[in-house]
Amino acid sequence: MNRPTLIGQLLRVHTLVVAVACALLVLATMAASTTLLRNRQDRTLEAIAVEVANGVEVEAAEEHFTTIRGAEEYFRETRLEGYRFELLAKDGTLAASDGKLPGWSPDGFDVAVDALAGTPRPREGALRGDRFRACARWCGSDYVVRVITSDVLDHTDVRWVGGVLLAALPLATLIGALLGRALFSRRLRPLGRLEEAAAASVADPDVTLRVEAPAREIATLRDAFNGLLARLGDALARERRFTQEASHELRTPLAAIRGRIERLATEGQLTANQAAHVATALREVDGLSALADALLLLARSESAPLPALPVNLCDVARDVARRQASKDDGASAPPVVEAPDEILVRGSEELLACAVSNLVENARKFAGAGSRIRIRVVEDGATATIAVADNGPGIAAGDRERIFDRFYRASATRASQAGVGLGLAVAKTIALRHHGTIEVGASDLGGAELRIAIPRLTTRQEASP
Repeated sequence: MNRPTLIGQLLRVHTLVVAVACALLVLATMAASTTLLRNRQDRTLEAIAVEVANGVEVEAAEEHFTTIRGAEEYFRETRLEGYRFELLAKDGTLAASDGKLPGWSPDGFDVAVDALAGTPRPREGALRGDRFRACARWCGSDYVVRVITSDVLDHTDVRWVGGVLLAALPLATLIGALLGRALFSRRLRPLGRLEEAAAASVADPDVTLRVEAPAREIATLRDAFNGLLARLGDALARERRFTQEASHELRTPLAAIRGRIERLATEGQLTANQAAHVATALREVDGLSALADALLLLARSESAPLPALPVNLCDVARDVARRQASKDDGASAPPVVEAPDEILVRGSEELLACAVSNLVENARKFAGAGSRIRIRVVEDGATATIAVADNGPGIAAGDRERIFDRFYRASATRASQAGVGLGLAVAKTIALRHHGTIEVGASDLGGAELRIAIPRLTTRQEASP
């Protein structure tokens, strides 16, 4: 199951926040602009209506005109672009007018007299009234002056600005999301370095994650990890020290016990039954000695300093095959080596030879004296693999997951084969210390194949030891 990444979660939340913030900003801008424009238009409209009503009265009084004639003269003299002036009788009949407004019908709308400027109420069959704003004032006691204009919110420029604001909303959200991703990636980079440092660390008592942490939270996380690593390192050091000391302490008394048993076997007059018990005791002492040696080797492979020197795996394979052939002393066919001249890795030649030797000895022990053993070294991209295959009975599928555990021995071979169950555990430890892996599978020879894969030494790495 793929878990969502932290940067992905942050980006989704950030995008949502940016979208909501931009939407609220656009809506607030449009609402504020609408209110300001509408209020300014209404105040202007109310002032014009008062001025026109008073002007008609003054014009009629000064020129001794009727109210209708005074309205016609005043409307003509004070004509305003975009405004319509109307004079209506009490019964609503239009007496005089000036100015044109597309879609406006004098008898199609009602406008409250002496009220604030507002949207005229359309009568049945008229167009919608929200396209206009109007204000009405009494002119004398028998007439009403109405001033009408197009609603400022219905103007093309205002609608265009509103459309631009709405169209800019997704663009602003996208820009905010991209900017947030770039900033989040930069700020979360120390977490990636912390992950890389943890992945590259080995199980050593003194290991710490030395990562620069510009943020307090990341510094706290790094310090918490280092505290945990320090406690684990102390426990690991105590365990390794105990293993080494116990193994060292065991070797001396075991050697003394073996010497006494051998002296008893050579100097004493033993019955056949007693001789059998002595032989069994010697085998048990040899097993304990092998266990102590294996524990020492395991502790050393875990804690010994790891050289950062180039190692030719092909030479390691040939040396191990030569030593195994010498150990077999002609009783078995020597291991076959399939390797080029050179495949380099970085690490300890001694430890890598020990790991490969353990794999070969394991193959010889369980495949049998007459078995075929092949050591193959190949490279695959940035990885170098050394594989030991045999034509023996193989390893049961149920045992493959546990054969690298310490002291584990398959039940099918526990009674027939000697050993302490540490050879493959040591090989695994050495592989892990070289930042590699170890695995088991079926061999094309018919038996088992154990493979150690570790990072290959590149030309660039050779130049920077």
